[in-house]
Amino acid sequence: IKCVSSLTDATSGLTYVATGSMDQTLVTHAYNSKKDELNLHAVYSGGHGNSISSVALASGGSGGGDGKQIMASGDWDGGLAIWNVPGSSSSNSSSNDNVGGDANGNKSSKKRKDNNSNSTSSSTEGTIQEVQPIQSVRAHSSNISGLAWGYNSSSSSSLPSTLLTGSWDHGLKVYDVSRMDCILALNGSRVVTSLSRCSNSDVVATGSPDCTVRLWDMRTNGEGGSGSQIADKTLRQSHKSWVSAIQWSPTDPFVLATTSHDGTLKVWDIRSSLPLHTVKATANKGDKSLCLAFGDGFIYSGGSDCVVKKFAL
Repeated sequence: IKCVSSLTDATSGLTYVATGSMDQTLVTHAYNSKKDELNLHAVYSGGHGNSISSVALASGGSGGGDGKQIMASGDWDGGLAIWNVPGSSSSNSSSNDNVGGDANGNKSSKKRKDNNSNSTSSSTEGTIQEVQPIQSVRAHSSNISGLAWGYNSSSSSSLPSTLLTGSWDHGLKVYDVSRMDCILALNGSRVVTSLSRCSNSDVVATGSPDCTVRLWDMRTNGEGGSGSQIADKTLRQSHKSWVSAIQWSPTDPFVLATTSHDGTLKVWDIRSSLPLHTVKATANKGDKSLCLAFGDGFIYSGGSDCVVKKFAL
């Protein structure tokens, strides 16, 4: 598994977890916190011809978006696909009329439990759908290493209209999802290894193999208006190796965190050129810190030492 994304459906209360793999498998699982169950929800096929390297889920909320979810995925060849995520109503449907497919041509089949299973409830089996992409394009010439849905300033209940991408081809792009047109393209001087968007704008931070964290202004006027790179030197080089992951704080638009192959985790305030905090995130010398996630008052990190660590903010 190369990439993970999750979101909670406000309508059903289910948490959907999307995972992409080196074997080109792209699936979503549905987690029911009340029953403590994680079940296969949907399988996504026909969008990629190589290893899936990035994935991002987005929801329209319970208002104007009618609780709909969409997903974007990128692969090693630069392929980009957009998908409709089946809702809770379709995943819990037991109607035989829905087994053959839906209005979008997505196939679905009932997952039957083994006769020896202790569970006898058929309502928890769900319907595993096979989903085809809404759109599929060659967005970059190399691996798409980062995806982020655009900031939606008009309404938090509507689905995002833009998608931000970063790639090993040194490029960052903004796509209009409805037309699948590139409305902004920025070219950097280094491979983009990771990407994260600020919580209240389309300013993004990227990591690179040259140990540097860069900030980019990817805001557009919706008609292909230009954005501009803020500055390469806004965050002074502090890591000693490849920046493996970057994540913007979900609550503070000035704070972000990074991990690196040097085994450290750093917390930054973008108003300063130096990191606020640096901690050793791995147990042994030579271990790499590979991923991170913000929690409620904490930051979690994982690395090549096979240990997940929890740090208080």
